[in-house]
Amino acid sequence: MHPVSLIALLTASASASASPRQSAPVNQNVIPKTFGVIAGEGKDKIQIGSCLGANNALIPCYCPPAPDSPEFLTKLAKALVDGFIFSKAQVAVPITLAKFNDESDRSAETNKLRATAMIEVMQNFNMTTQGVGCPGVSVPILGMMQQTGIVARGFGGLGNGGR
Repeated sequence: MHPVSLIALLTASASASASPRQSAPVNQNVIPKTFGVIAGEGKDKIQIGSCLGANNALIPCYCPPAPDSPEFLTKLAKALVDGFIFSKAQVAVPITLAKFNDESDRSAETNKLRATAMIEVMQNFNMTTQGVGCPGVSVPILGMMQQTGIVARGFGGLGNGGR
């Protein structure tokens, strides 16, 4: 093998093994273990591609991603680091990555800010077109957290609960 190829291969390998840690520096301990809706549950027979969300509202069947989804965590981290999703005038994120990650701060106010940031990322999930993503009814646990500052530990009657 050519020495340059070997160096390129080793560099690519090192980058690949380091990227999961670098792509999701979000503290998952401050994120609810469920969003209250399970993606793909309750497929609608009339509106193909739609599934059941909270309050029997129809949502895209890919919504929501799991709370530990690498794609969700990467997009959330990017938004928290950048401070906005598109531009500051459009979708500003109300909390910094450092404050979001501070596990010692479980105050209602900080939890509300965390929930708002996660909902904004969900609602703009493709990160290229504002408002293209998962609607709020796909993450009722986050909606409740945004209103009350309380992190729910289960479905609590919200969402599709695996129906």
